[in-house]
Amino acid sequence: MVSFYPMTFKPIYKPKMWGGRRFATLFNRELPASDPIGESWEISDRKDGVSIIDSGEFAGMSLENFRQKFPKDLFGEQVDEYKDRFPLLLKFLNAEEKLSLQVHPDDKYALRYENDLGKNEAWFVVDAMPDSEIVRGFKAGITRDKAKKSIEKNKIESILYSFNVDTGDAISIPTGTVHGIGSGLVLAEIQQNSDVTYRLHDYNRTDKSGNKRELHIEKALDVLSFREIGLPKTKPVQVEPLHYRLSVNDHFSFYYYNFREPIHEYSINRFRILCNVQGHGTIISPEGLFEDVDFHPGTSILIPASVKDYSLVPATHCVMLDIIPGKYMIRKKKRKLLDE
Repeated sequence: MVSFYPMTFKPIYKPKMWGGRRFATLFNRELPASDPIGESWEISDRKDGVSIIDSGEFAGMSLENFRQKFPKDLFGEQVDEYKDRFPLLLKFLNAEEKLSLQVHPDDKYALRYENDLGKNEAWFVVDAMPDSEIVRGFKAGITRDKAKKSIEKNKIESILYSFNVDTGDAISIPTGTVHGIGSGLVLAEIQQNSDVTYRLHDYNRTDKSGNKRELHIEKALDVLSFREIGLPKTKPVQVEPLHYRLSVNDHFSFYYYNFREPIHEYSINRFRILCNVQGHGTIISPEGLFEDVDFHPGTSILIPASVKDYSLVPATHCVMLDIIPGKYMIRKKKRKLLDE
């Protein structure tokens, strides 16, 4: 009989010209070679990065193979929706330099022009150097025509809204939202399983061969949103003791735990992704159905829907992200599906 358990994965490192080496110090990791590492894909099921399980009975199996072999156990009530495509991608970003100014399309546009899905995403600031900034959205009164003229004159930065961020801040980036990550930041990013990005501006940077990266101005203008998108930072809402809601959309529900004492959780008949960003401890099975799983800063964990219950037991003060696929609203002492 197969016994399912909280699974960890081998990180997939992605060198980027704007990256750095801070995963080594923040997460006590050994990084490849000396290239600047911009991204660590933690839980991914894409052709250009398939996660490999590195713990327990399924160690060495890819997430793709696990999904294909055990779809019901992984997805629970969402099996028909997700069995052919794992819906989310979790990564860490290390921005030692600014990222490009960019935008992501919605599903309808991406499917039509890219044969891929759109890309809703959200960030949690794991570590921020002083005066680090995020760009999100346009200033008031900006139209498509004004944006196009600013791009043509190389003045797009002047019409964008930027703000300082600190460790522990969360930011939601709906599709159509122009955005950029400033220097000195390490972020956890949860997103749809997509890699469709349209660059509007890249600060005239060149790669090692002296080539500038491609811009996608016309497609970006097609999908940019100029409507008001709300406060720049997400205000946490306490939904249960030690548990807070950050944002909920059609594709994922973003929560986090802030805890010094054990938390017991039960299956909601969906998988969950846990990402520990502060402190360390252990996930245990009260009934001894799986071996203990240690977590520390940078540990990312996939809990299949068939794991009936588990306890998060901290050894120190911990902050752990909690991501649920689809719309799922947790209320105090009550859980209710938004789409019921």
